[in-house]
Amino acid sequence: MEIIIIILSLLYIFYLLFEKINLDKNRKNLKYIIHINGIRGKSTVSRLIDAGLRAGGYKVFTKTTGTAPRIIDTDAKEFEINRQGKANIREQIKAINWASKEKAEILILECMAVKPELQYICENKILNSNIVAITNVRKDHLDEMGDNLDKIAESLSNTIPKKAIFFTTDQNYFNFFKNKCEKKETKAVLSKNIKNEYWEIDFPTNIALAIDICKYLNIDKKVALEGMKSYHKDPGSLKILTYLNKKNFRIFFVNTLAANDPDSTEIILDRVSTKTYWNNERYLLVNNRVDRLSRLEQFVTFTIKFENKFDKILISGENKNLFYKYLLKNGMDKNRIIILLDEEYFENIEEDSLIFAVGNICRLGKKLVDYFEERGEIIDDK
Repeated sequence: MEIIIIILSLLYIFYLLFEKINLDKNRKNLKYIIHINGIRGKSTVSRLIDAGLRAGGYKVFTKTTGTAPRIIDTDAKEFEINRQGKANIREQIKAINWASKEKAEILILECMAVKPELQYICENKILNSNIVAITNVRKDHLDEMGDNLDKIAESLSNTIPKKAIFFTTDQNYFNFFKNKCEKKETKAVLSKNIKNEYWEIDFPTNIALAIDICKYLNIDKKVALEGMKSYHKDPGSLKILTYLNKKNFRIFFVNTLAANDPDSTEIILDRVSTKTYWNNERYLLVNNRVDRLSRLEQFVTFTIKFENKFDKILISGENKNLFYKYLLKNGMDKNRIIILLDEEYFENIEEDSLIFAVGNICRLGKKLVDYFEERGEIIDDK
């Protein structure tokens, strides 16, 4: 028995050595690895950079881990990754090998690690990126990253590379990140050329960050912007859909579920409230999941803060009864709260209405989004 264990252990060690040698070889075949981290906008920024670099003539391979994990290969064909089991950072090794096999010049990877120690391993033991970006520091993943912004920034900083270049649009934490970069002999760049005209494509901060990275790789700004105008959007990206329900009333559905954190959701709320479709009966739909209790508490606070902007509050998801109790505990009128049992509710609304959906997109959230996407047409996606 002991001999079998020794043999198996040796075989495993040889396998790891072979994998490491193969990884190093394939890593050297890539001119650049771009690693995108942050709380919000990682998938979008990855896709924007992908579009800008392709427009400039680079051969690019991109992997995102947004609402659904996706690959955009060197021919710009996109397809979903069919995972066997839970997400694992070993996917990044496969991405390097895959990109090398396709003879890509640049590999763009969205950070898929949440825990600080896994973020460190991903960057320092697997990727050794040439370029790293942290989109922003916001309150999310509080259980894994820490319960305040400083702790979250510290966690995100685990992906700052050695002797490379770092970009961010987060002015509040730029000096913090810059100090971290100096210790690693890495140049830090604050992307601050944020223009309102970028709204034509996406959030201006996302565009500014993507443009600066493209410019660093010698792509003309106009060329990069032109490419970004037709970038592949993430399946869970912001969409406003509309359709006529069974009673012939118009329903507008604002899908912010992929935003996840209240700060990002508030930015979208401010923008949507300037649109003409805002001038209807308004519902705040909060979807939550059983394994995200810290996020549930965040959206209780969000709901209380913005309840006066809405006529009714709809609660859905796995923790709807707990969410309901929290709202009552915080003094909300129970007559304004509706626990959503199924999607048929929307078919019985008897006036033109807007549904502003927040919280979590996974599980029941995805079912809600699918319901509206099957019936509605997109009228806005910015």
